[in-house]
Amino acid sequence: MSTVRRWVRRFKDGKLGLGQADMSDKTRSGRPVTASDQLHQDRVEEMIHGNRRIKQKEIAVALGICKERVGHIIGVLGFRKVCAGWVPRMLFDEMKAERVRISRELLERFEKGEDFLKKIITGDETWVHYYDPENKRQSMEYRHKESPQPKKFKTQASAGKIVLTVFWNSERVVLADFLEKHITINSQCYIETLTALKRRIVRIGVRNETLLQHDNARPHTSAATTDAIQRLDFSVLPHPPYSPDLAPSDFHLFPKLKGHLKGQRFSCDEEVKSAVRKWFQKQDTNFFKDGLQKLVQRWRKCIEVLGDFVEK
Repeated sequence: MSTVRRWVRRFKDGKLGLGQADMSDKTRSGRPVTASDQLHQDRVEEMIHGNRRIKQKEIAVALGICKERVGHIIGVLGFRKVCAGWVPRMLFDEMKAERVRISRELLERFEKGEDFLKKIITGDETWVHYYDPENKRQSMEYRHKESPQPKKFKTQASAGKIVLTVFWNSERVVLADFLEKHITINSQCYIETLTALKRRIVRIGVRNETLLQHDNARPHTSAATTDAIQRLDFSVLPHPPYSPDLAPSDFHLFPKLKGHLKGQRFSCDEEVKSAVRKWFQKQDTNFFKDGLQKLVQRWRKCIEVLGDFVEK
């Protein structure tokens, strides 16, 4: 501190020599930086292109530089290590082309008039378990630094479960149907569900043309189901195969429903049905409208990525 005071005093008294009052850094000699030069950057980039899973330690050993410099070079080159995302299926070029074609067709129909979304009734089936454990993020809780970390034991979803079939539009859940045990979803079963859906549409007074949006599961596309759809006066929207990312129930409704049910325990089918129906009743119109608006965004994104899977 005494040295600082002495220099401050000399500075104020003007006793510093010529050029000594300049506070900026002077050029000085030092150890030249060679580990991050262009040659090493080119070598690192070449090794990464040769093996996308290569470790920083392996690069450091091969080039004879420290791991810290390798990490710096990787940052300069703009690389980052990411995990692979799970997708439902490998898409071939023909599948991608079909996804683009259908997305473009539906997007053009939407852009001709906003009433297009109001006519859509979308539906799908899913399993609802008596108990589905919370994930780690859902079980987070506040603790002091000195508190021990809570433990969470790994558990599996319960064997008890029930099949939920739900149809919904931009305003509400139109039909929520639960399949009785030991009954398989086949064409006849699905026709009965569609018949119940038609009665429900008439009862709630939906006057718009009904555009049915569902996936290409066998019970949905069989000859008997196709005949029943025509008899019930439904118009079916095209849907590309293996495309849950373009099905509003799969990317919007079911994840939110199951996120709400996680961690809750039910002892029978009736408790599950009650919990599901109560959750549906709590959702306002904006929730359902948002789900179909996201579908429009996914059509656009699917076209942008040339038919590849849409993550968000």
